[in-house]
Amino acid sequence: MKSAKFKAFHKREDIRIPIQLKVNMEYPNDHYLFEYSSNLSQSGIFIHTDEPLSPGTHVHMAFALPDQHEIRTRGEVIWVNDDEEAEPGMGIKFMGLNIEDRERILTAIKKIAIL
Repeated sequence: MKSAKFKAFHKREDIRIPIQLKVNMEYPNDHYLFEYSSNLSQSGIFIHTDEPLSPGTHVHMAFALPDQHEIRTRGEVIWVNDDEEAEPGMGIKFMGLNIEDRERILTAIKKIAIL
């Protein structure tokens, strides 16, 4: 049986870059989570946390790209890494990301990938 991490990795279509961004999230019942990302793509972000939310949880999130452009969007927890030997956290798929912000993320990814 393949792990959730294995399945998610092989379903990825977008380039992911390792990057640490401070991410502020709000989820149901006015709960808040302040953590850091481990990687970013045009379609989602991986949040490093010892207390991941359950798959299917919807969140509102905000984070600033290296150029200081703030991204505010909704997301859904798609998978959780609870393997003790790997980085704990959750993969979040962006939902409702506008075209301008998607392009800003792509530009940031390209700049970082070149460095």
